[in-house]
Amino acid sequence: MLKVHTGSRSIKDYTGIIPHAEFEKILSLSNKLKGLKVLHINATAFGGGVAEILHTLVPLMNDVGLSADWKVIEGTQEFFELTKRMHNALQGKEDDLTEKDIELFMNITRKNSDVNFGEYDVVVIHDPQPVAIPAVVNKGSAKLAWRCHIDTSTPNKKFMAFINSFMKHYDAGIFTLKRYAGQLSIERLYEIPPSIDPLSDKNRELTQEELKKSIEKLKIDPNRPVITQVSRFDPWKDPKGVVDTYRNLKKNHPELQLLLIGSMATDDPEGWEIYEDLLRYVGMDYDIKVLTNLNSIGNIEVNAAQKLSQVVLQKSLREGFALTVSEALWKGTPVVGGNVGGIPLQIIQNVNGYLVNSVEEATKYTDMLLKDPILREKMGNSGKEIVRNKFLITRHLKDYLELFRDLVR
Repeated sequence: MLKVHTGSRSIKDYTGIIPHAEFEKILSLSNKLKGLKVLHINATAFGGGVAEILHTLVPLMNDVGLSADWKVIEGTQEFFELTKRMHNALQGKEDDLTEKDIELFMNITRKNSDVNFGEYDVVVIHDPQPVAIPAVVNKGSAKLAWRCHIDTSTPNKKFMAFINSFMKHYDAGIFTLKRYAGQLSIERLYEIPPSIDPLSDKNRELTQEELKKSIEKLKIDPNRPVITQVSRFDPWKDPKGVVDTYRNLKKNHPELQLLLIGSMATDDPEGWEIYEDLLRYVGMDYDIKVLTNLNSIGNIEVNAAQKLSQVVLQKSLREGFALTVSEALWKGTPVVGGNVGGIPLQIIQNVNGYLVNSVEEATKYTDMLLKDPILREKMGNSGKEIVRNKFLITRHLKDYLELFRDLVR
């Protein structure tokens, strides 16, 4: 298991962004938890929302007086192919979990047993990849929480039974919504939605020079309308549906450009297959740009794309939360998103965007927004305030502090 080294963060830097009462609540909670030893474990240090959150959350925990570590498990290509199948199956995809799969999963788990839970007061294990580690490690007196970032309310039963077999080791389960837990056999459930860091390169205000350089990297014409989807290359994100929406819109908006931006994560080998298939589907349309972190597209370029777009799409078919919705709303850009998972927590219909169930609906509402700049501005302003009140990293920190208080008192 590898330790992740993060940068530093100060809670004081957020005082001008969040309400004073929120700041005081965080300080009050943290004063009661000074010196609490916390460990986060997940599958990757880069790529995807979990790693992104932990890069800010862990240093903030340390800044307010906790002693927080973050470690990632090590696995083979075969293991991560299995855990991606597991991810999809827990969201309901048909698949079969074989004895060979289980043997592989547990072999990798045992190879990551070089951690002493007894050194910590609380251990938070994120998602299915490291879920079995408590079965092969001495728990000591540590309190354990499993943080599942996906919707397991209608899972493949065989995969869910496997996950359930490890729940006896946990003191609490954490989900974006409690109903996501479905038939999970753990009594103590907490509801903690994800969040964005307003001071990160992906979400802060960019300089004009940064915007100019980003436009060059994104290869877009800033004088023509742009729509964007930012997400992993994943079938549940429906990238082909986004392309179909764009093609429908192109009839009335011939100048329209589409950005499809994704990152390649080390724990998601399926992403390459989806990426290559998407390139074939896009074909020779040069107004569609399919970009990744391997094209030197980083957080600043994603920030610029969300800021410069007239509309951001998140046309997911299944979803845990979709942090990219809050990211876009924070830039004052309205979002058209799939009516699934945690997206309806972020989008209020007709207020800061639209919830859709089909390509036709996505086309209809995106078309309305492209035609009406006043509506876009009104929805964008509303969206930013909704994120400020509900989906910033400071609220996330406060939720975790309340969880830790409950577990250790």
